[in-house]
Amino acid sequence: MGLIKRWRTSRGYGVHSPFAFNLITKVLREFEANYYAYAEIDSLCPQGRRTGLTVNFSGFNYAIPDARLLFRILCRFNPAQVIEVGNGHEVTNTILERAVPSTKRLRWVSDRRLDLLPAGDSFVLLNQMRPEIVPAVRKMILSLSDRPEGVVVFMRNLRQQDSMKQMWRDLSAAMPYGMDFSNGHVGLLCILPGLPRQSYSLFF
Repeated sequence: MGLIKRWRTSRGYGVHSPFAFNLITKVLREFEANYYAYAEIDSLCPQGRRTGLTVNFSGFNYAIPDARLLFRILCRFNPAQVIEVGNGHEVTNTILERAVPSTKRLRWVSDRRLDLLPAGDSFVLLNQMRPEIVPAVRKMILSLSDRPEGVVVFMRNLRQQDSMKQMWRDLSAAMPYGMDFSNGHVGLLCILPGLPRQSYSLFF
């Protein structure tokens, strides 16, 4: 029964929020459109490479569907600033440059203060995290969620890293409002004022 419900929700059945319905059907599960940057992004992902793939590079890198998904999400939200935690390598750089070229980009460094914009939509990209920085990153995200614009968080490697799984559970539990969407491998937290607190487990 759970799988049937998940299948139906993934296609928008029973999703009453216009925000969630449009995000699910036109962004998370948009498989037909051929975006202008897909070919370039695909060529940088491990499955798209012909030679030169190293173990170190491939460990936490993107599958083509995940890279395309991040591109679509960034195009949808078009944030004023992006904070990246953990290096996503050249794939992330290309996605950001093609999706949101005018967005301010910041790299998380635990012992350095972030030069955040005083206002504007924020997007946090969590690629990977060492366990010791989890509390500081959580505090940073929750402080952004207190801003009038809220924050959107995209998390990768939920299955591969215990620290990412714990962060997902902690943030989901701490969200006072907003929606979360996950397929178990990647997740999207939309901690945005005005949205009811809802969770969606999907196939995408």
